[in-house]
Amino acid sequence: MKNNGTISSRIEILRFPLIIGIVFIHNYTSTIRMVQGSIGVEHSSAWDDFVRFFISQGVARVAVPLFFLVSGYLFFLGQWSWSKYAGKLKRRVNTLLIPFLFWNLATWAIYTAGRRIPQTRMYFGGGVWPPAGQVSFLGYIGALFGISARYPIDYQFWFIRDLIALVVLAPVIYFLLRGKWLLPFLLILFGLWFAAAWPDLWPSIVHSIFLPEQIEATLYFSLGAYLSQPGKDVTCLDKFGPWISAVFFVFLVLHSTYQDSLPYLHKFVILFGVPSLWWLTGLALGSAKLKASLIGLVGDGFFVFAAHEPLQTVVRKVSYRLFSPTAGASVLALYLLTPVCMIALLVIVHRCLLKIMPRFTGVITGNTYRVGQQRA
Repeated sequence: MKNNGTISSRIEILRFPLIIGIVFIHNYTSTIRMVQGSIGVEHSSAWDDFVRFFISQGVARVAVPLFFLVSGYLFFLGQWSWSKYAGKLKRRVNTLLIPFLFWNLATWAIYTAGRRIPQTRMYFGGGVWPPAGQVSFLGYIGALFGISARYPIDYQFWFIRDLIALVVLAPVIYFLLRGKWLLPFLLILFGLWFAAAWPDLWPSIVHSIFLPEQIEATLYFSLGAYLSQPGKDVTCLDKFGPWISAVFFVFLVLHSTYQDSLPYLHKFVILFGVPSLWWLTGLALGSAKLKASLIGLVGDGFFVFAAHEPLQTVVRKVSYRLFSPTAGASVLALYLLTPVCMIALLVIVHRCLLKIMPRFTGVITGNTYRVGQQRA
């Protein structure tokens, strides 16, 4: 379908709420691992656990599939040609690869410094970067991209890493989405993703044929590519939006109640959550203030995504040491307040950096702030 103003606006409206979802995913647990032992609540109350699971493991889990779907849609939008592909590949160096390298190296520097200062050492346990001088150059490259440890050191950047791989493999996906290969390709991807029949190992792209637990990126990126083709209507399910959302809510409640006891509920949450959240973006267009607010925050989204970890983990460790939550109410209060305060702080920091160092800030965020300026 043509990428008209309405579709573009709905995509932009979606971006920042999905970033909020990712921040909440990383704030789910009620216990915090320190260098020596753990602190927090091992067994929280039923209602506290339900609320945290409902948000972080339910609603928020729709964010990553939707991001991959939108990425595939936008990447393949328009007439395919090798020259256009080369141009898009070149732009992704600035929007994906350079920010990926910067934030992972910056996180490594923060962890290294934090571990060497006695007063902060307890807050910088974990991390996947090998100690200096103990591995080869290829070992460092492997750690940087999360080859040996599944995740990069700035672990949320697994999404960017896999997106880079998908962009490189875009010609293969384009070929498979044409003609007789289309239906078998999508059905195989869907079957492997839904069945989740093999171990959960990195990388999700290179080994996705064999590892359906991590095939989600390939599946939804390919679905986005399919929907970008001429004649496809990305709003076709909007007329069923209320019903789809009602079913989505039912699956959310069931999933949050039974959690891992019924593992396939997670797949149904995503299947109904993707069109449900997309339908809600259409409703958001009806409010001029809401539309302006959400689109105005689009430019801050990448910075919030990139900078919220390991900062949020450190803040959680400090707050757990200060407040020692022992009951459901206190755990839930910290669970809700930490991401909200974190997101607000990072938006402010990002806008200050844009005023002080606009060029540098643009480089480390892939110039995504320009999107918010243009759409607002």
